[in-house]
Amino acid sequence: MRNALRKEIKRLSKKSFDKERSQFEKEAKFREKFTRRTNVDATMPPVRYRQPLHRHFDPRHCKRNANVIATAIWQKVLRYEYDPEPAINFQIPKPDGTKRDVTAFGIPDAALANVLLRRTLNRNKKRLSPHSYAYHPEKNVFDAILALRDFDKDGKLFAVQIDFEKYFDNIPANYLKKKISDRSVVGLTPHERHIFSAFLHHRLGDADAHRTQTFRRKIKGTPQGSSASLFLANLANHDLDRKLSAESGKFVRFADDVVAICGSYEEAQRLERCFDRHCSESGLIVNRKKSPGIAVISDHQHEIRTINDFTYLGYGFSDKGLTLPTKTEKKLQQKVSRLINIYLINSLKYGFNRSRANRRYGYDWDLLGLVYELRRGFYGGLKEQEIQDFLYKDGRLKKMRGLMGFYCLIEDPTVLKALDGWTVNVVRRACVERNRLLGSRYQRDCPTPSNEELILGNWIAPSAWRSDGKEDDKVEVVFPSLVRGWRAARKHFFTFGLEGVQAPGYDSSFDVSILFDAFEY
Repeated sequence: MRNALRKEIKRLSKKSFDKERSQFEKEAKFREKFTRRTNVDATMPPVRYRQPLHRHFDPRHCKRNANVIATAIWQKVLRYEYDPEPAINFQIPKPDGTKRDVTAFGIPDAALANVLLRRTLNRNKKRLSPHSYAYHPEKNVFDAILALRDFDKDGKLFAVQIDFEKYFDNIPANYLKKKISDRSVVGLTPHERHIFSAFLHHRLGDADAHRTQTFRRKIKGTPQGSSASLFLANLANHDLDRKLSAESGKFVRFADDVVAICGSYEEAQRLERCFDRHCSESGLIVNRKKSPGIAVISDHQHEIRTINDFTYLGYGFSDKGLTLPTKTEKKLQQKVSRLINIYLINSLKYGFNRSRANRRYGYDWDLLGLVYELRRGFYGGLKEQEIQDFLYKDGRLKKMRGLMGFYCLIEDPTVLKALDGWTVNVVRRACVERNRLLGSRYQRDCPTPSNEELILGNWIAPSAWRSDGKEDDKVEVVFPSLVRGWRAARKHFFTFGLEGVQAPGYDSSFDVSILFDAFEY
């Protein structure tokens, strides 16, 4: 394990360097685009260097001393004396205005947790519940969605959704210790159990606590911010899986995100009671305010609570099949609106490069840039010609990432059609507003294409585009379409299955706009 730990420390240190470099390049690219659009030099942000609160948070120190650090940690583990260095606790804002507590461990402790997770998962993957899909080396969101979709839908369909109250914060430590010590549930070595126990009661504190060396011990919940938390959170609901498996119906679980479906109200009640029994045994708490409970899925009203669909892992389940839920639709609209503002409106507050747009000569390079940006997001980095060739000719798409991977399982494109129309309308209105601002502030103008001109791409004059004749330089001005991307993704799914398709991550089920940025442009 010592060699694996040393390699993981170096990998995480390199990852930190890569993240720092990527952020620097991103900022430089933004400044370059700002100057190009406004003809105003972008100012450099002040350089801030923050001294790490502990050298284990310094990737340079960790990379240089990876061998020494790994040896020291491993010796402590062998003597059952390992105790993670105090983690940093800080808060980040949530969309609803509240704040979320976030914990970050030092690089060596995070590396040890990663090595521990890989080893314990590989050894116990056959012993853990087959209905659990989170943090499994051979399972992903696709597997969970397909398992739930395959339920026999003859007759009424009932859904049971229960939400645990602050699941990761409230799991009793004694219950988790009991589970990691139970050899009938999970196979761990004594040293691995010691590491898990050490993480369960690790020290933590905010920046001030680190300066004054006044830390507190964690007394309940999983060690969030480390990979050890993933295994423990999965293990905490192992008994719930066994209870639900003994009942009729179908259920899937992604960490604390559980949904069960069945064919009768009586079966749904029995499934709901499984959650209550599990909570009484484990010490977990059901969030009654947020738990939807039992509902029948139907387009017609029934004698009990009726819903048209329910959302799970970013997909909407309804009688018509898998679709795009309302929450996901809103997130996509927010992402598109932000891009439109960045490309067409926001920079006009600071200046305007007169060579960027001209209505008489029929070009607007910022509008063209927006079209390209939307295409990269909608098609997962694929070109329009690649989508068209795959739809109407033979061949295969070379990559299926981002939203293209998400599309694969969508069966009802109704929401996608509406989003296509909404996107074109919003871009058209933004062009009109851009033209108004250019006229009032800079006495310039820009093209204001109609919906049809945007869709077909004939708003830009062919003479405006200068090309040296290379095929790769051919401009693609046809407006991207979510439905067209969906059609290509479905064809790929029915022809090749999910081979080579990048599954959406768990985070994207909460914010699908992450899929826009699932790759480097």
